Amino acid sequence: MKIRTGAARLCAFALALSLLASCSAKEYSSEKPENESKSVAELKSEKASQDNTKLVVAGSEIACGVDPTVYPAADYLLNMGAAEILFKVDADGIIKPSLAKQAVQLDDYTWKIELRPEAVFWSKAPVTAEAVISSLMRSKELDMKASPYLADMEFSVIDDYTIKVVTKSPNTDIKENLSYSQLVIHNTSAEYSYEDINSADYTGMYKISSFEPAMRMTFEKNENYWGKKPQIQTIVHEQIGDSDSRVMAAMSGQYHVVLDIDRASCKQIDESDVSHIVMVPGAQTMTIYLNTQNEALADYRVRQALAWGIDREELIMLGMEGLSEPVITWLGSNPAYKDIKNAFFTGYDPQKAEKLLDEAGWKLSDDQLRYKDGKQLKMLIRTFRNDKALGEAIQIQWRKLGVNASVKHGDYSLMSTAYENGDWEAAVEGWGAYGNVVGLLKTQYAPDGAANYGKYKDEKVDELLKNLAEAPNSESRHQAGVELSLYIAEKSPAIYICPRPQITAVSNKLEGFVPHFRQFENVVNADLRIGL
Repeated sequence: MKIRTGAARLCAFALALSLLASCSAKEYSSEKPENESKSVAELKSEKASQDNTKLVVAGSEIACGVDPTVYPAADYLLNMGAAEILFKVDADGIIKPSLAKQAVQLDDYTWKIELRPEAVFWSKAPVTAEAVISSLMRSKELDMKASPYLADMEFSVIDDYTIKVVTKSPNTDIKENLSYSQLVIHNTSAEYSYEDINSADYTGMYKISSFEPAMRMTFEKNENYWGKKPQIQTIVHEQIGDSDSRVMAAMSGQYHVVLDIDRASCKQIDESDVSHIVMVPGAQTMTIYLNTQNEALADYRVRQALAWGIDREELIMLGMEGLSEPVITWLGSNPAYKDIKNAFFTGYDPQKAEKLLDEAGWKLSDDQLRYKDGKQLKMLIRTFRNDKALGEAIQIQWRKLGVNASVKHGDYSLMSTAYENGDWEAAVEGWGAYGNVVGLLKTQYAPDGAANYGKYKDEKVDELLKNLAEAPNSESRHQAGVELSLYIAEKSPAIYICPRPQITAVSNKLEGFVPHFRQFENVVNADLRIGL
C-alpha cells in the first residue's frame, strides 16, 4: 500500500476504528445486560442483525449544513436520501418523475407539472403547488448555482397539486432544468430557517438525526415517507478528508460505500475480499478556471499560451492514472456534444505557447522565468478533493514555459474563499455537463454565472448566450451551443482537460447499489440491502 501520510496517520486511523468498534460493543452490552449469559454465536448473530440496519458512507466531504441554498449541502442531502428533486435522471440518462408525478407540455412555451398528493414533508405538511414554487423561488434568490436553471421559467398555481410553467424560450424541456441537484424541494414556512437540523424540513426517505460539522451526519428512516420505504434504518455519512484514509476505510470492513477513491488505489481495493471498485465515466469536465481579473490573464494570448502549453495525455496519466481521455471544450464530456470534444486546440504545442507569451510581452529571463515590466509571471493553482496530483502535473508543465506556478491544496471552503477574495490565478474543478444546455452554459459563461469564477466578460459571449436562449428548437439550440463552445475555446477563459472518472468503493456485502454517471447524487436508494 502506498501511504503518503506516514505512520502517525496510519496509527491514528487504526485507533479510531478500534475505538469505534469498542464503542459499538459497549453500546450493545449496555442495552442488553443479559447478553452475558448468551453464547458467542448468539451474540455474533444478533450483532450482525444490528449491523444490517445501518449503512455507513464516507467521502471527502459531507454536507456543510442543512440549508440547500448553501453549496454543497443540497448535493449531499440528495445523495443520502434526505432531500428530493421534482425529476431525476436515471442511470441510463433518462429523466423520470421523482417528487413530481409528471410534466405535460401544453404548447411551445407552456407546461403543466402534476404533483403527488400523497407526498409530505418530514413535518407531515403536504407538498402543495404553493410549497414547491416557494421552495424553487428561495433557491433562485439565494443560490447562484440554482438561479440559471430557473431564470427562464415563470411558475404559477393551477390548483393544490398542479403547477403551470411558462418558459421564455420555445420547447424548453423543463424536466432537464428541474432535475438539477441544487433544486431540492424544502419547506419554506416561517418556522424553518435551515440554521440547524431542527429547523429543516425535507421530503426524503431519511431524516437528519444528528450533525457534527466536518465530521458526520446521521439519518434515520422517515416513517412518513410518501414513496417506497427503505429497509435500512440508519445512514451515517462521514467525512474523511485524507485520500489514503478513505482507502483504508474502504478496506476496513466498517464502511459500505466510500466515495472519492484515489485513482491509484483502484487495484488495491479490487483485489481485497472486502470491497470492490465501481467506476463510471462522469459527464463532468475537469477544468482549469482562470482568473481573468488578473492583469496577465486579462490578455487572451496568455490564456491561449497556457492552454497550448498543457499536455492533456500526460495530465491524465499523471493526475488521473490514465482513467480518462482529453476534451478541449467544456461540453465535450456531454455525449450529445462529442463531435466538438477535441476542437481548436489540436494538441500539445509548447512552441506555440512560448511564441504567444513572447508576443504578450512576457519574456524569458536568465532564471528561466518570464517577466514583463519587472513583474514575474506567477500562477497560483487551487485544487481540492483528489486533484492535488493533477494540479502538480499542471504546475510542472507550466513551469516549462517559464511560468512560476505553485499549488495550494485544501477543502472546497478554501476554494470558495479564494474565489471571493481573488487569491488565485487558476483553479481545478469539475462541473457536470449533462442537462439543459441553456442553463449549463449560462452557469459557465454568463457574467453572473455561478461557474464564471474569473468574472470573464465578452459582448460576443453575451450575444451567443442570447441566441442560445432564443433558439426555436433543439437542433438550432444544439448548433448555438456548439458555436459558443468553439468561441470560448478560442478566447480561453478556462482550459478543459478531460471528463472526471467517478471512483467508488462498495462493500461486497452491500446489495442494490446502482452505478450512475452522477454518482455524487445517487448513492442511497430504497432497494439497498446489507448482507451478512
